[in-house]
Amino acid sequence: MDLIQIIGNKGVLFISKNQRIIEKMTPTNSDETISKVESMIRVLSKAAPRGNILDQDDIKALNQVDLEDQPKLADRLEDMIVLLKDEPDNKRKILEIHDATNDEFGHVKPVHDTLDSVKTHFLNKK
Repeated sequence: MDLIQIIGNKGVLFISKNQRIIEKMTPTNSDETISKVESMIRVLSKAAPRGNILDQDDIKALNQVDLEDQPKLADRLEDMIVLLKDEPDNKRKILEIHDATNDEFGHVKPVHDTLDSVKTHFLNKK
């Protein structure tokens, strides 16, 4: 199916040739960001998913991370989740984990998008 992509400030909108709208939202607040990171950890850990937060493209991209690197990425995201939930004011440590994760895994689209959301909603940077 050919799609037309429209990028907006609240996410990405896809329109198919038959004019059916398919929307792919990026996290719009801190709770959605935490939920998306948790979903990514479940995919990387091969745990049973809860809810439908990630779309198939995100799941596919995460599964394409090298098998040896998947646990490392999951651990990094888990460290970030602990800080986001328990110490959201520890911006220095969140930024350290953000930058390290971005350096190694920022080329993976759902990781990049979620890290951008962390930057926006927890580090107050655009």
